[in-house]
Amino acid sequence: MELPNKEHLWTWGMSLGLYSKPYWETGGNHENTTQGDMINLFKYHEDIAEAQRTRISNEFAKEVFGLLAKELRQKFPTSSKLPFDVCVGLPENRGTGRSLPRNICRILADEHEWLTDGFEGVIKTRAGEVIKEVPHDERPARVAGLYAIDKNKMPAPKFGFLIIDDVFETGSTVGGLCKTLEKEYPRVPRYIIALTHLHATERMAK
Repeated sequence: MELPNKEHLWTWGMSLGLYSKPYWETGGNHENTTQGDMINLFKYHEDIAEAQRTRISNEFAKEVFGLLAKELRQKFPTSSKLPFDVCVGLPENRGTGRSLPRNICRILADEHEWLTDGFEGVIKTRAGEVIKEVPHDERPARVAGLYAIDKNKMPAPKFGFLIIDDVFETGSTVGGLCKTLEKEYPRVPRYIIALTHLHATERMAK
């Protein structure tokens, strides 16, 4: 699904799929999709083996690159490379030290020599809130100024940024990162891949 971009904060953005299945499909019960289950397992289960986290990261990295190659090749058919060269993501909020976007940036950079991992160049200026617990209309103000760029750790982009998000709902957190990148790197385009999106996102897109 194409992500709603009403503030024009990114050049292109898509989601791999829904986090949970539609209620009409599950008889009104909450049931995650396969992708939603993988994210939930990675983020919230302390007791899974590191090998399982690695498998989840590798599976998502493969899906991310597959979507990028398919969708962006149609938009840039004459280019030998995709139109970004630095991969970043949203730092995690829960203090676990685990980040699926970080792992995906590392995997993609390891597998593609033209892509550089810039995840460590994005820092948080304060402790972040669990944004899903904040009312939608308050979210932009809550994330304003939350992110900063450490230029000692951020590779200088020549073409653009690929931004990885795990769960997209209203786009306030990824939008906050985009505004920071726009301030520090004006005119450098931003491309978003969300591993999953919530049903509210589809309502916003209509």
